[in-house]
Amino acid sequence: MTYDIQNKPSNAEILIAEDSPTQAEKLRYLLEEHGYSVVAVPNGKQALAAARRRKPALIVSDVMMPEMDGYTLCGQIKHDEQLKDIPVILLTSLSDIRDIMKGLECGADNFIRKPYDGEYLLSRISYLLMNLALRKNQKMQMGMEIYLGGQKHFITAERQQILDLLISIYEDAIRLNNELHARQVELAHSNHLLNGLYRIAEGLNQAVTEREVCEKALEYAMELPGLQAGWLYLENNNTFRLAAARVAPSTLSAMNTTDGVCECQRRFLAGELAQVTTIVGCKQLMEPGADASKSTSHASVPLRIRNRNRGILNLMGTQQDPFKENELEMFYGIGHQVSIALERAWLHEKMEHLVAQRTAALTTEISLRKEYETRIVRLNRIYSVLSGINTTIVRVREIQELFDDACRIAVDHGRFVFGWIGRFDAHTGNVTPMAQAGRDDGYLSQLSLDNVIESPGNSSLIAQALTQAQPAICNDLTDKRMHASHAAALEQGYHSMVVLPLTLDAQVIGMFALYAPETGFFDEEEMRLLIEMAGDISFAMDHLKKEERINYLAFFDAVTDLPNRALFLDRVDQRIRTGEHNHEVLSVIILDLERFSSINESLGHQAGDSLLRQLAQRLRQLLAETDILAHLSGDHFAIATSHEGESTTIAHVLDTVLLEIQNQPFLIGGQELHVSARAGTSSYPGDGRDTDTLLRHAETALKRAKLSGDRHLFYAPEFNARITEKLKLETKLRQALEQEQLVLHYQPKVNLKTGQISGLEALMRWRDPEIGLIPPLSFIPLLEETRMILEAGRWALGKAISDYRKWQAMGLNPPKIAVNVSPIQLRQNDFVEMVASVVEAAKDVEIGLEFEITESVIMQDIEANIQKLRRIREMNIEVAIDDFGTGYSSLSYIAKLPVNVLKIDRAFIINMGTNHDDFTIVSTIISLAHSLNLKVIAEGVETHEQASLLRALNCDDMQGYLFSPGVTSDKVEEFLRQKKTLSTPPRQ
Repeated sequence: MTYDIQNKPSNAEILIAEDSPTQAEKLRYLLEEHGYSVVAVPNGKQALAAARRRKPALIVSDVMMPEMDGYTLCGQIKHDEQLKDIPVILLTSLSDIRDIMKGLECGADNFIRKPYDGEYLLSRISYLLMNLALRKNQKMQMGMEIYLGGQKHFITAERQQILDLLISIYEDAIRLNNELHARQVELAHSNHLLNGLYRIAEGLNQAVTEREVCEKALEYAMELPGLQAGWLYLENNNTFRLAAARVAPSTLSAMNTTDGVCECQRRFLAGELAQVTTIVGCKQLMEPGADASKSTSHASVPLRIRNRNRGILNLMGTQQDPFKENELEMFYGIGHQVSIALERAWLHEKMEHLVAQRTAALTTEISLRKEYETRIVRLNRIYSVLSGINTTIVRVREIQELFDDACRIAVDHGRFVFGWIGRFDAHTGNVTPMAQAGRDDGYLSQLSLDNVIESPGNSSLIAQALTQAQPAICNDLTDKRMHASHAAALEQGYHSMVVLPLTLDAQVIGMFALYAPETGFFDEEEMRLLIEMAGDISFAMDHLKKEERINYLAFFDAVTDLPNRALFLDRVDQRIRTGEHNHEVLSVIILDLERFSSINESLGHQAGDSLLRQLAQRLRQLLAETDILAHLSGDHFAIATSHEGESTTIAHVLDTVLLEIQNQPFLIGGQELHVSARAGTSSYPGDGRDTDTLLRHAETALKRAKLSGDRHLFYAPEFNARITEKLKLETKLRQALEQEQLVLHYQPKVNLKTGQISGLEALMRWRDPEIGLIPPLSFIPLLEETRMILEAGRWALGKAISDYRKWQAMGLNPPKIAVNVSPIQLRQNDFVEMVASVVEAAKDVEIGLEFEITESVIMQDIEANIQKLRRIREMNIEVAIDDFGTGYSSLSYIAKLPVNVLKIDRAFIINMGTNHDDFTIVSTIISLAHSLNLKVIAEGVETHEQASLLRALNCDDMQGYLFSPGVTSDKVEEFLRQKKTLSTPPRQ
């Protein structure tokens, strides 16, 4: 379709409203190139302002824009008395009919769908500008009622406007129709091509003689699109004969003489026609006196039969241009089919010839004919197997899939009754079945496949094939000499079998066993194709193995089999992403072996590689399963490990790794070799929030360690100092446990009604000989981090029982003692057994004990903890939930917990007199506890006002500085002797 875009007003100004800068610039360039003055704005709002200011000759607007879309802009223009005569063209990618209705309703003069044709757009602009005067004179409005989508639309517009829109829609429909027609032509061409190929295959399958094959091949080839002529040569002893021709040039009649050898025949005889070749300027096709400049070309397709070329199929197109590559590939496929059909025809003709020669021996002739027919079928069958397996080789990416498909194809296409593939382990002599297809019925499970070389049992053919690396055949399993070895096969109806070895790098690594239902199945020709099939499978295994190795080396080190730098970065990135919310620290350690280059130079690279492999193995054994270990390069290893905050765990990991490297020699070439290493460490998130930064900072720390002579350093100097200080504190704390520097203080609990002491809470303190009394927050977290809390907790329980027995012996009637239980203690599987052993040491004296466990600790493993606490309750030990209200316990679980006491956290007690919310929470907790028959203790009571409020809320007991802080056992003894009570506040 062409458009007249020449006649247009010169220098007409066009306003463009387009939010896409790219589209706007493209449209500006198109219009300015054709002499228009262009103003572009990014949205409808600015376009309306520009239109009122500049009065353009025409407006081109996109529909979908921010602030004001194209429909709204058009409607504003058409309702403005000064602007309403300006033509408006709407551009949109929308194609619904409702969009056209919107264009009519808003008064658009034209409606063009994206992507638009530039010439068409210019023609519409030119048309609207040329008819502008006519449109100004034609003020007659038209109205029409349209029923669309279940709604009525009444459109009022100028007749010319409606006509323009209808023309626009009509032209767009023509363009779409042309595109659809082009697609239909392409589809018809493809259908024509497929139908032609199918007809060729069908015709060749029906052809029996050589002539029928040649004639059918050319007859149906001429039905393919783009071909006008074809002819087929067959060669014998360097002599060609024209076997068939279709619409061939008359000059081909001279081709039977040796003087007229054409270019395709010359190349054939010279061995240069191995693939489909385009022959350009063939002189034999030119008529006498024809113009030599008008070269003629044709495609020559070699007909290859039994690994040699036996003829040429020539095809000439309707065009002078050479054939395309895809057309040559299609011709190759046709030539392959013709080759197989010719071989089948020659076999058939030879069979008929033999039948004709031996008419006197009719029975022999019939048998021979059947033999050849069977051979043709078998050839087709095995070729089908080879073709199927070769297709599989190209497609599959895993060895198991290759094995599965090979067995399936052998049974489905090769008509074997059973086939299986096994892997052979040369070290153990065992064969492991990997894939199978066909009728098994338990046969495979009866074979002796363990140590098959030494003890073949009923797998003698398998042993023979694996040992000799040659196919092992038995064409008659019914032979009495073979009966003992193959009785199981005979039971399944197998009468012939072959075992084909599968090799990789000249080593037998497996076997492919095939079974047939008749005797004498595996003849020489069958075996030749089956050996080729086994070779193809072996080649595919080698290819997949190398591909797997290449993929492996992309992420793992070839010497140590550890992750390389790329995989290490990826895994640390994943650890950072998944661990962002668990508040753990991720430390990256880089290890550097000292004097490694000297080891390589003096002992050789083989010794260096052996050292790296041994070190990698040793590091695997030292590190936890969750740690990430990698070999970055030469003598550099990297470790990523998670730990809690600024714990000493990372320092212990470093000490363990470095001492293990230094203290344990490596055995290299029969000699012990002592090496040492240095390390640098950085931690997420303090030293960096991405892997590259952490690795770079760890390398910086390693360089500092080398310069300073330290075994290891952290990237942040202050982190080094803090870790060193914590390690010193840990050493002192271990000494404190050994030298019994820990002591117990007791804070009394008071009954709010009577004011008498109702219980004691045991509080652990550390009396350091140099510093004095150390508060619990300075050492309890470190006890838990180093798990020394297990020993300290056992000691505290025993000490509390000892003090209780002492006071009891004095006749002081001591109250229950509450002992705090650490989360570390409760998580131990033998926690209950530990408590039982300590309590039993008190012999037959009844001890008043209570365990205080924080709410959050109990909820960590609620089901397991419920079982443990029930067993504790069976020992007559009460259980209190400490810091109640600060955790996330479920009310349904509170009712199930075997507890006696709820302790309200001091955070709610401090402000309960001034904060209504805290007062409400305390009141609710007390009511809840009493409804569950639980005792309530308020912690952190420091004023008489707080005590009075708690008493008014029926709280049972209180604990806090109002009565007493934590005191020594001697002070408790004094309280009990004096029967100290809570004093009442003075009256105001």
